[in-house]
Amino acid sequence: MIPRPELSNPQISSLFQLMKQAGDDILAVYHDRSRWQTDHKADDSPVTAADLAASLRLVAGLPTILDCPVLSEEALVPYTDRQSWQTYWLVDPLDGTREFLHKSDEFVINVALMHEDQPIFGMLFQPVTGIGWWGGQDVAAQQGTPGNATAIRAEAVTGPVQVLGSRRSVWQGAWRDRLETAGYDVETRSIGSALKFMMLANGSAHCYPRLGPTSEWDTAAPQAILTAAGGRLVQWSGEPLRYGKASTLNPEFVAVSDPDLLAVLCLQG
Repeated sequence: MIPRPELSNPQISSLFQLMKQAGDDILAVYHDRSRWQTDHKADDSPVTAADLAASLRLVAGLPTILDCPVLSEEALVPYTDRQSWQTYWLVDPLDGTREFLHKSDEFVINVALMHEDQPIFGMLFQPVTGIGWWGGQDVAAQQGTPGNATAIRAEAVTGPVQVLGSRRSVWQGAWRDRLETAGYDVETRSIGSALKFMMLANGSAHCYPRLGPTSEWDTAAPQAILTAAGGRLVQWSGEPLRYGKASTLNPEFVAVSDPDLLAVLCLQG
């Protein structure tokens, strides 16, 4: 059994710098429309030169911070090879490609450190702002930059439930019925990418119901940070998400800043 690794402050700083470099690779494409050739993967999700450049940077650089394998959305490893991994990096090199293409600035890089198929540390980096968020089992949730970071904490609900979703959200469903039946007012806001999780983690929103497809690299790093901040991310049954599966697809889930909301939202209470 390999012991659970702990990232030191110098390693966290090195990770931030690596993600900033990957962010610069993304911005080089973002600001040059001549490089906006877009392909589509089997699930019809878009992939750009920015996704690929950031992936190359991260796949090469992450083992220099902690020497273990890397699984990136743009550098998939067959399940037969990765099923025995105990510790590995899990990467979404550009989360929010549609936001990138729509020039909304709401795209991020997600990097999680996984151990025994659970996220034990996560970092997000927003290339346009240069802001990072990070936290995990041994690291308090923070936002900013290493050396100039602020502790963040998910907030309990004391008024209307601030619900986040994508710009394609319908804003209706059993989740809303359950909240309103329990006496909560609901306010909604559209935000792109994993920034939604960070708004839960820093206390500026309360709930993110996800009813569409996601993959493990979309949720691992945000889950580590949100959990460190006091929030939760679970399946609608209340069960935790599972990682390290043969299929990297997630079931539908709900993320909350206030764990007490799960008694209202989850099917099993």
